[in-house]
Amino acid sequence: MKLIVFSGLPGSGKSTLAEAVGRELGIPVFAKDWLEAVLLRSELIQGNPDKPLGAAGYELLTTLAKRQLSLNQSVILDSVAPSESIREMWRDLTIQYDGEWNVVECICSDVSLHRKRLEERQRDIPGWHELKWSDVDRVKSYYGLWNEPRLILDAVNSFEKNFLSAIEYCS
Repeated sequence: MKLIVFSGLPGSGKSTLAEAVGRELGIPVFAKDWLEAVLLRSELIQGNPDKPLGAAGYELLTTLAKRQLSLNQSVILDSVAPSESIREMWRDLTIQYDGEWNVVECICSDVSLHRKRLEERQRDIPGWHELKWSDVDRVKSYYGLWNEPRLILDAVNSFEKNFLSAIEYCS
């Protein structure tokens, strides 16, 4: 059983790869943006400054991961996962349930390609907005470096190449 995290800045390809890997390996994929969109649509977060949307999204992801692992089932989490505290919480869950910890960090080393990918994407998440380049810049300001073994996939490579690398790493 595994907890697989697809991490990286918005527009780096993590959701597309996470979904493809999940389909191929038969592992459910839980994405933070989808969960937060539900919270926004249902207005559960509105008017509560003590519970910011991002924190609620990470709590939901953690709960879903814990539930899957407690059933001895693998799970894929699709999220920026910017902070060590979030990463540590998920790593600890993996240890608690005697699972395997896999991290796939998605990057895009070509800034103009990254920007183009972000500006052209249409994810069609009900109740969610498409992000702007200013959002990527904001996330960069608090996105911490991963200081552990992981697979790094660069969006300058073909989807097929990155997909095959991710399958090999996660299998």
